[in-house]
Amino acid sequence: MIDLFAVVADPPLQVEISGAPWWREIFPPKVVSLGIALGVGLLVGIERERHPDTVAGVRTFGLAGLIGGLAAMLGEAGATPWALLVVASLAGVAGVWGGVSAGSAPAEGQTVRDIGLTTAFALVATTLLGGFAVLGDRTITVVAAGVLFLLLYLRDPLHSMVRRLGKEDVRAIATFVLIALVILPVLPDRDMGPFGAINPRTAWMLVVLVVSLSLVGYIAQALLGDRAGTVATGLLGGLVSSTAATVGAARRAREDRNAMGAAATALLACGVLPARLMMLVAVVSPVLFQRAAWWLGAIAALTMIGGFVALRRNGHGVPTTRSKSRNPSQLRSALAFAGAFVLIRIVTKATIEHGGVGIFLAAAAVAGITDMDAIAMSTAREVTDGAIDPQLGVRAVLVALLVNTVFKLVVTRVVGGRELFRLVLPALGAAALVALAGVFVA
Repeated sequence: MIDLFAVVADPPLQVEISGAPWWREIFPPKVVSLGIALGVGLLVGIERERHPDTVAGVRTFGLAGLIGGLAAMLGEAGATPWALLVVASLAGVAGVWGGVSAGSAPAEGQTVRDIGLTTAFALVATTLLGGFAVLGDRTITVVAAGVLFLLLYLRDPLHSMVRRLGKEDVRAIATFVLIALVILPVLPDRDMGPFGAINPRTAWMLVVLVVSLSLVGYIAQALLGDRAGTVATGLLGGLVSSTAATVGAARRAREDRNAMGAAATALLACGVLPARLMMLVAVVSPVLFQRAAWWLGAIAALTMIGGFVALRRNGHGVPTTRSKSRNPSQLRSALAFAGAFVLIRIVTKATIEHGGVGIFLAAAAVAGITDMDAIAMSTAREVTDGAIDPQLGVRAVLVALLVNTVFKLVVTRVVGGRELFRLVLPALGAAALVALAGVFVA
């Protein structure tokens, strides 16, 4: 049997039989490259063939991939592949010309078809991928072909999603691009400031990480419209800000007189927080993640179970009015988080160096009231740098989470009322007890 992985791999795996790579004689490298080039074209062509108004189908795209591979073979090794570039340009011109020709002279009683430029650019991309299969990495060629196929196949869902984004949502994405792709690359990558606690690029990279996770929840909430199910409101609200979601649920408990639905929303949001912290900590400090995952996972499970119990008693996700979340990628919000992270990092280093373990844990407790992300990321960074041991890092995160949980209990009682407090107390109380136990046992 032919080892397909050995044939496609780059460089190909040599499966030796009797001292000779048997597949080389059957499938020379150039033949394999041309086969991949043809396969890329056929894959994209299958998707294009589904559309009745297309000007190019499976045969045309198959030829485009194959011609791209042949054009790449015409140049010398290491030289600029001018033949490939010329062929790709001609493919684009042919696609545009074919679209214009097909749409400019409709038969009687028919309307002009709106071809667009998608097919033309797909032809160019397929031709270039066919050439890259010969000149470059075959694995990248296959992955890029899959991405191209999905972009074409998911046309309707992508268009629908974009149409549902409002002006503020698009602004959120644009601001995130500014934060991640414009500001981050130009920041200096060196320690500075008090105790050497400030590394601008590292701090801003953590900002990008936290904001990106929050932005996913924010955009997902926006796509759900003005009325979202209780499950979606709680889970996505927890991604954006569990504290804000809890305050919003408490307010709705008073206004709508639906304490059970508000309890489900608040508990689900609070259950997302430990899971969110696990993801953030895992990126910064795998060692701390291994030590803290059991405790954070238990807290998340207890809170989630309480949320789904309340959801079941409330009627399986009755639609709940969704309060508008604040855009997490606003530059002001990003700067505020960066400032909080830097401040907590300075306090952390100062307490470790001069204050001892007790003051460090006290600082973590205070920070947990306002921003769990900042204290968790700061602690994870200290563990990575070797400033504190993982055990102390776990205790700091759990102390902060304990205080944060108690603070949310206070919010539900003060803002939401006695009934809401009674409903969330079993789950949040159990979560607080687990965090407390972890502080002494971890």
